[in-house]
Amino acid sequence: MGAMPTYLVERYLPGHDRAWLEAALSRLPHRGDGGVTYLGSVYVPTDEACLCRFQADDAQRVRDANVLAGLPFARIVAVIELGTTHSGHHGEDTS
Repeated sequence: MGAMPTYLVERYLPGHDRAWLEAALSRLPHRGDGGVTYLGSVYVPTDEACLCRFQADDAQRVRDANVLAGLPFARIVAVIELGTTHSGHHGEDTS
């Protein structure tokens, strides 16, 4: 059996600040509840945007979890993660 697919949720949040986003993200499933696990996010405040990673059996489960948590989103796409370590950093030196 292969690894569970990873999905990226793209969201634009005009009028919402980091505190609102953190509260909303806390409502997402973190342990596979409903067949979906929230893995983390990258927030870009200057663009009022957020990208969130999930593992799930399919995109519909990711959609359902976001709707249930009351989080708006622009799209959900399957992704392939490349070259990350457990700490989330690439192995190269960026200095």
